[in-house]
Amino acid sequence: MELSAVEIEPEPELPPDLEVAFKESPSARDTWDATTTIARVDWIHWIVSAKQSKTRAKRIQDACEMLASGKKRVCCFDPSGFYSKALSAPVFQP
Repeated sequence: MELSAVEIEPEPELPPDLEVAFKESPSARDTWDATTTIARVDWIHWIVSAKQSKTRAKRIQDACEMLASGKKRVCCFDPSGFYSKALSAPVFQP
């Protein structure tokens, strides 16, 4: 097997509810557009990983506030378990 980097990181699909929120907060959208593709992927994963619609709505509101203030990366979100539940730290077996 051979791994190679992609020339251009694929752009994540913007969830419709986040797109609507960006229309109400142009400054959040401006910061969003100024971030890296990987940062946008992390923002989206943080939003869509919410288990309840109420939490998702709060995360979208928080994301817009953070982005509007110029914050380009989401904090307090560990995306390692999002990609696969099989990705985890090894368990020590004595």
